[in-house]
Order: sequence, then structure tokens, then C-alpha cells
Amino acid sequence: MNTSASPERISFAEADARLDGSLSVCFQGDYDTVLFFDGDVVLSGDFPRSLAEPGGQGTDIVAITGDLTVSGRIALYDTIPGLYVEGTTRAETLEGGDAEIYIQDGVFTHLVYGYYNHGILEAGRVETPWVINSDHDLRITAPGARRVDNHGSSSDAEFTRDDIPERFVPEVVDPDRGSILVERFLDRLRAGLPVRSWS
Repeated sequence: MNTSASPERISFAEADARLDGSLSVCFQGDYDTVLFFDGDVVLSGDFPRSLAEPGGQGTDIVAITGDLTVSGRIALYDTIPGLYVEGTTRAETLEGGDAEIYIQDGVFTHLVYGYYNHGILEAGRVETPWVINSDHDLRITAPGARRVDNHGSSSDAEFTRDDIPERFVPEVVDPDRGSILVERFLDRLRAGLPVRSWS
């Protein structure tokens, strides 16, 4: 882990006060502890695993007043930690499941993914080539991104369960469900291999 700002483990109430009430405006769950970074944060590897020290495990929310730069993925499928970033967030991916995620603008090399469950993924303007939603509470603006409804047939998506098997290479499609296998999809993007079927 490599950070510019030093983390403080503080109560939700204290962190909320230091952020002028922003946490209580955003977060809907009940949280006790916050790993608070006052400034920019740079992390090596995937988030939140890169927070294994100091004191990242068992934290309810990670709150950052500056920019967050992660060399790998941001993948928050468990209920905690949640994530709050006041600056720009950069990573390979932004993936949300049960966690609450609230960021401002972001740049994600490969994709943004919302996976079912009870979490929320909310962002400002996002730069990414792919947005994949599996019936998640996904609240982002991503001009230019190709949108995939991995659960149904939303009219807002360019690709839906109605045509995914025909429009993507077989290696990234679950043949039984007709949906994108996101891990395989990401592996091919990282390797520079095509994910679309052009036949």
C-alpha cells in the first residue's frame, strides 16, 4: 500500500462532521467506523485488499477528501467497506455489489459494473469504455461508454440479454443465462483481445 495522506480511524459522526455532513446525506446504512484520508490516496493492487494495513480491515467506510488512484480494480461486493471520494477516482475498474459507493468523477480503464444486491454505486461523470449493469442501483453518467444490461432488456442499454449471445464472443458469454461473464470479459480486455462478435 502506498498512500500520500495518512489514514485516521475515526467514528462515523466525526468523519461526517469533518465532511460537513456529506456522509450522512449519502449513506443509507448504519455505520460506526471510518478510515479517513485527508488528501490524495495512491494504492498498489486491488481495492479494498490494498487496505489490509494500516487498519483497513473491519472498517465500515473509507472516506477520502482528495483523489483516489488504484493501480488495480476497485471491487466492493461485500457490505463493508463502503467508499466515499471527494476528488477524482482512477482504477482499472469500478465494481459494486452490496457496498454503498459514492464518488465524484472517475476514470476506469476497462469497465464499471453493478452487480445485483442491495448496494448503491453513484458517481459523477465517468470515463470508461464499458458499463455493465446486472439489476444494480447504478447511478452514473458515462458519455461514450457502451452500456450492457446484463439482467434484462433496458431500452437505455446498447446490449441486452436479448442479443448478448449473438453480439459477444462465446468466451465471455454464459450460454445458459445469455449474460456476460464479467471476469472473463475483463480478462480479455486486459489481454487486448476482442470481446465483441463481428460476424
